Amino acid sequence: MSATIKTFIGVILAPAALAAAWATAAALAPALARFGVTFPLLAGALACLLLHAGGRGKRLYVAAHELTHALAAVASGVRVRKISVKRSSGYVLLDSTNAFISLAPYFIPFYTLAAAAGYWLAGRFWDVQPLRPWFLGAAGFTLAFHVLHTADILAGPVQSDLKKAGGPVFSLPLLLLLNCLGLAAALKLLFPELLSLKVYGARVLAAQAAAYKGLFSAAAYIFNTAKIYLQS
Repeated sequence: MSATIKTFIGVILAPAALAAAWATAAALAPALARFGVTFPLLAGALACLLLHAGGRGKRLYVAAHELTHALAAVASGVRVRKISVKRSSGYVLLDSTNAFISLAPYFIPFYTLAAAAGYWLAGRFWDVQPLRPWFLGAAGFTLAFHVLHTADILAGPVQSDLKKAGGPVFSLPLLLLLNCLGLAAALKLLFPELLSLKVYGARVLAAQAAAYKGLFSAAAYIFNTAKIYLQS
């Protein structure tokens, strides 16, 4: 797919991504406000926020970032030749790449999946129910870790990963949309009773429809106004 087509897709996708972000915030906020249920998750997220404010965790993020590139490459059938992780930078040498490999670290929470896998595996051998609050705390910490570091890196200079994937105009709306859907899915898996995916999906689609309808109405108004002006 050419860069021009991807840019066009990104422009078309942007309103949908922004609408999804609004709908996701509106759906998740009241669910997370059930503090009696979500306290461990929120406590973990707060702990991560405090550490992040102190500038901690950069090397851990770099390691997760590069490992996610590598795992996405393996899943895509691409050979990984070398992984390098330093204090504030890293890289992965691959035989080839694609948009999934380039963007994977920006929407896949590596440490959250690792914590979930560890908890699930332990549950195959022991009763882990007493450890559930600690797992929820770890999930909150790692999800916040992913969101905070991803926001930091995307707020800076345009990353080469985004350029490889098709450019920032294509990549940023796609990443926003994927992260919104990922957070909703995570909340559903952690607290099935707090979120209905059917209701959430309907809310997202309604917000997106309203966004495109508003843009179309605005464009029609501008066009008609300009037409009247030119004819007068």
